[in-house]
Order: sequence, then structure tokens, then C-alpha cells
Amino acid sequence: MDYQGWYDIDSPEREFRKIVNVRFAGAMGPPGDGRNSISSRYIRHFNVLYVEPFSEESLKYIFSTVMDWLFASKNNPPFPEPVKSMKDNIVSNTISIYTSTIKAFRPTPAKSHYTYNLRDVSKIF
Repeated sequence: MDYQGWYDIDSPEREFRKIVNVRFAGAMGPPGDGRNSISSRYIRHFNVLYVEPFSEESLKYIFSTVMDWLFASKNNPPFPEPVKSMKDNIVSNTISIYTSTIKAFRPTPAKSHYTYNLRDVSKIF
């Protein structure tokens, strides 16, 4: 990246391949839990952004809003009042299960499939 290209080690002449009009973008989780850190020498080529994970209160607000939309939608069959009254319990228990699962099943190099995100929670709703 520093020299705007790489040497092609597969060619017999080890020809330099110049990279033109290319933008690099990357994404990664924080180091730990089986993820390696990257060097400062490489990071200097990027603008680093960190997004703080949502708090439980924020998650409850987001998914309560989703449930309100679901119950008010004209495209869905009407939900009975006993089901609508369980909205807060459904949301809080789902978030509770999600957070306890994240804490109990941490990803490791041997179990790298233990990665959970909000997409898993949104499938419930």
C-alpha cells in the first residue's frame, strides 16, 4: 500500500503491479476472543472508527419500537390484547437471553463460530 502496488511473485520476472484508483476498506472486531491485533504500521493507512456496543436499554427501546410497529401494522392480522400486553416481557427476555449467551459462549480459535450479533436477535422479531 505504501508503494501503490505489489510485486507479482508468481511471474518469472517478479513484475511490479501498480494499483491505480483503488480504495481500501476493512472491518474488524476488537482484538481478543480469537481475533488478532494488527500493527500500527498498517493501521496508519486507514481512518479507524470504533462503534460502542448498544446498551441493554437501547436494545429494549429499539426492539420495543419494532414490536409496536408489528402490532400496529395493517398488513398483519390483528393481535389479541393478551399477546400485545406481553410485548415488554418478550423484548426484555429476548435481550436477556442474547446478553447471557454472548457472555457464556465466547468465541475462541477452536470455537470461532460462537459469534452473535443483533441480526440473530432481529430474526426473533
